[in-house]
Amino acid sequence: MKPSLCLLLIAMIFPMLTPTLSAQKCRSHANWEEKVEQDPQALLRREQLQNFTEIYQDNSSSRALKVTIPVVVHVLYNNSTQNISTAQINSQIDRLNEDFRLMNADSLSSSHAFWPYVADAEIEFCLAQQDPDGFATTGITRTQTSVPYFDDYSEDMKSSATGGVDNWDPTSYLNMWVVGFHNDSLTLGFAAFPSELSSDPELDGIVFRHEVFGTVGTAGSNGFGVNDNGRTATHEVGHWLNLFHIWGDDICGDDLVNDTPEHEEENYDCPSFPNRPNNSCGSDQNGEMYMNYMDYVDDDCMKMFTGGQKLRMHAAIDGARSALKTSAGCESSSVGIRATESIPFNLYPNPADDMVMVDFGASQQNISASVYSLSGTLQMRINQKTGSSIQLPVNALTSGCYLVEIASDQGVKTVKLFVR
Repeated sequence: MKPSLCLLLIAMIFPMLTPTLSAQKCRSHANWEEKVEQDPQALLRREQLQNFTEIYQDNSSSRALKVTIPVVVHVLYNNSTQNISTAQINSQIDRLNEDFRLMNADSLSSSHAFWPYVADAEIEFCLAQQDPDGFATTGITRTQTSVPYFDDYSEDMKSSATGGVDNWDPTSYLNMWVVGFHNDSLTLGFAAFPSELSSDPELDGIVFRHEVFGTVGTAGSNGFGVNDNGRTATHEVGHWLNLFHIWGDDICGDDLVNDTPEHEEENYDCPSFPNRPNNSCGSDQNGEMYMNYMDYVDDDCMKMFTGGQKLRMHAAIDGARSALKTSAGCESSSVGIRATESIPFNLYPNPADDMVMVDFGASQQNISASVYSLSGTLQMRINQKTGSSIQLPVNALTSGCYLVEIASDQGVKTVKLFVR
């Protein structure tokens, strides 16, 4: 959520008196409000999902068992810094699994007053092993874009027509876009709520700035040091599974979860316990649950979901996102690579050390270059809207033989062998 003009003016005049702005910044609710202005039916869709959620909560014995959600991470980069490493992506998947399974080392102690409300959400995540067509994948796409920085209030990164990349089947995958935002933006990320999946499937997923994704690499850089522990994704996945901000985005607002105490407003930095005991909204001596993943505190201060939040997320998985339960995205693919000769190209140098050049001779539209091991495991993929060549950085590959597959958006594929 963007800070108000008043807050920005105060920050400029009295910078030492304002909260740490780098923690302030989920646009999910703001995007939702803009959506309602454009499409009033969005309110009805949310109400319908809420009705389902309440029935589900009243019959909690029907709650789904542990579920694993396939994730595809779309890395959009204009420069090498934005092209985050696989290690950084893996660190984010690890953090999600720790947080959603209550395996985070910084969980509340059993003596804490809020410990009885802490829950294992029984939700796990994997980088997809097969794509929507059944081919093997690493669960990572990499697309070089001509867009230096994306606007945090647009969704251009979700479409190949506007410098981004289209999402995979949003009913079966959690799509994540990792991008560069303008340096003057305070937004960390934003998610689509499940009530909008049926109306705007092409917009479903979560967007992150690369400086807050994962726990290594560029995480925490460019002034986002308090967001270097992967908790932005934990927060945004909560939204994607129908959780709201814990203060209900209003003074003493309602997050529609029974076991979270009412908050006067959002919290920043890392408060001390108890925070706002006996507040104006009616909290007790324990005050506000600022350490909840759905507040705005620093990453290192976020520690928990509640049982009520867990139930609400599973209601989304059994309702609007029910296709996730039968998705094959986390299953290994046995589909081989078909070698055809439909898109002529030259491949050099071969053998290669650091870089392989794929030269088409003439400009091609909407082409991707994928590198596979001989067993069919995807090693990398680069998507390109137009151009006569693609450079493949292969220095990270181990020595051996690999296949380069060139594919167009018309479904035509060509495969050649190269040696690293």
